[in-house]
Amino acid sequence: MKKFFIVLFSIALLTSCSEDDDANNGERIYGKWFVSNANLPSGESFAFELSNCNKKSFIIFEGDGTTYSEYYAETGETCELEDDTESTWSRDNDNYTFNIPVGGINERISGKVEFQENAKSFIFRPSIFPDASITFTRAPEFEE
Repeated sequence: MKKFFIVLFSIALLTSCSEDDDANNGERIYGKWFVSNANLPSGESFAFELSNCNKKSFIIFEGDGTTYSEYYAETGETCELEDDTESTWSRDNDNYTFNIPVGGINERISGKVEFQENAKSFIFRPSIFPDASITFTRAPEFEE
């Protein structure tokens, strides 16, 4: 009877894992992501260096194709919310399109997403600036 219970429990566990995978449709970008690094070409008008305040900026990708993002910046010596945006995102293979919550860019940009470290971070490379990259790190409460 004990063995039967263990087998039954194992089957239930495996079934519940596959249901979770189906619910996400294999999409790894769902959840909350903080801006953790930016490698932006220095000659460009949008180039800047991330501060600790900027690293509070985040974007949340929802399963219904919507996003919510907040951009934080220093005003004097105070770190304040500078902009918040509700928008949409889309995916075509490894190319994603969404509003970037960095440096006041706040426009829809398409680019390649490369997931790192078991999907705990991803690097976004904008199609229009292939030498630039922005790294996002998954919020701990959204880690799998």
